[in-house]
Amino acid sequence: MAEPLSREESGRVLALVMQAGRTLLENGAEVFRVQETMTIMAESYGLQNFNAYVLTNALFSSADGVGLSAVRDVPRRSVHLGRIEAVNEISREAAAGKLPLAQAEKRMRVAAQLPQPSAKAQIAASAVGSFCFAFLFGGRMAEGCIALLAGAALGWFLLGCEAAHISNLLRRLTGAALISIVCLVCSMLITGADPSPAIIGTLMILTPGVAMTMGVRDFLRADYLSGTIRLIDALLIAGSIAAGTGLVLGLSGWLTGVTI
Repeated sequence: MAEPLSREESGRVLALVMQAGRTLLENGAEVFRVQETMTIMAESYGLQNFNAYVLTNALFSSADGVGLSAVRDVPRRSVHLGRIEAVNEISREAAAGKLPLAQAEKRMRVAAQLPQPSAKAQIAASAVGSFCFAFLFGGRMAEGCIALLAGAALGWFLLGCEAAHISNLLRRLTGAALISIVCLVCSMLITGADPSPAIIGTLMILTPGVAMTMGVRDFLRADYLSGTIRLIDALLIAGSIAAGTGLVLGLSGWLTGVTI
């Protein structure tokens, strides 16, 4: 039987586990998977009587055997699958007994700081995604090209909002307004172009698909609190997108007399 950890070693393991949980939660992992990974890592390094409780925006854990506890706030969330995969790989190696604690701590710090894709890559992805979605919603090449331009403008705009630390809801509202303006102006310049497929296709970049999916899965697993938080987040984002788009389309109809 393995010897119990000292209080110092237990503190290091608890800090590692909390860092793993926070990295996963910040980058789009599901609540139950975060809790499962934290528990596996704690047991792998011999932390006795470990308990974890995970919410959408907070982590709570304790090690009753040594009287340690920790709380972490997770106010900001995004999606970075590379960081999630890096943490999962650390967890798998720890569970297999192949990763010493000191090495796991170093790798966890690296995993938490993995860079986002470059600005050019994010703008290109937004543009190409919008272009493809425009065709899915009945657009032709003209509407696809409009969506391509609107998607590039949206990608650039969102990067600027992130650098300025603008709130997520305001980003979505103003981003939806920007999309509508770009698509309306471009459709006026291209004869026969319909702005609707371009607008809808580009708005798909802003839709809260991850939050909605995670919320439903949390409800199915009877985690009603986390599910409610995620679904409310999704509904607020959807409302912001609708408000930004509706405001521009309403002003356009009032000024031009043409309703879309």
